[in-house]
Amino acid sequence: MVMYRKIYRGDFKCPPWFSSEARRLITKLLDPNPATRITIPKVMESSWFNKSVPKVLVTKAEMEFDKLDKGNEPETLNAFHIISLSEGFDLSPLFQGKKMEEKEELRFGTAGPASCVISRLEEVAKAGKFSIMKTETKVKLQGLERGRKGKLAIAAEIFPVAPSFLVVEVRKDNGDTLEYNQFCSKELRPALKDILWTSPPPS
Repeated sequence: MVMYRKIYRGDFKCPPWFSSEARRLITKLLDPNPATRITIPKVMESSWFNKSVPKVLVTKAEMEFDKLDKGNEPETLNAFHIISLSEGFDLSPLFQGKKMEEKEELRFGTAGPASCVISRLEEVAKAGKFSIMKTETKVKLQGLERGRKGKLAIAAEIFPVAPSFLVVEVRKDNGDTLEYNQFCSKELRPALKDILWTSPPPS
């Protein structure tokens, strides 16, 4: 009920890495009064929405990596994914039929650089029985031993949300879901715990 009261009152806080323009726009978007809430045309006219996006050059290595992942593209990062990073605001159970222990993906935020995330994943691969393929924004761990449903494969993709903040999506690419969840809880989470972003305590 606490969450619904916050939604009704428009009571929320933006993370410190949000720009002032983004904060203003989000405040207008989350206005609980539909009569004064910003409209889609006004959103499209806002300065934040009209910022030019830096051109991203796809390297040859990324093209080769994408060929290996062809037909299994990760979903687009959306507002619900970012909201789910805040403690107490994970709305995924409302939209996903699977139980938490059956989930085949996880997301986390970090203020560290992409190279740090990739380095940690490399350490996990070396400590376990995985081969690794990587680009600047994607990593794939391929199990060397056959499990209950074939060799476990894990893909990670890094999404820049702000200059000093990244969202990392880790998902099971092949193999058994139970083995994937055990890997995440026993090996992956401990290796990443000191670079995970956590929301600041309420003042």
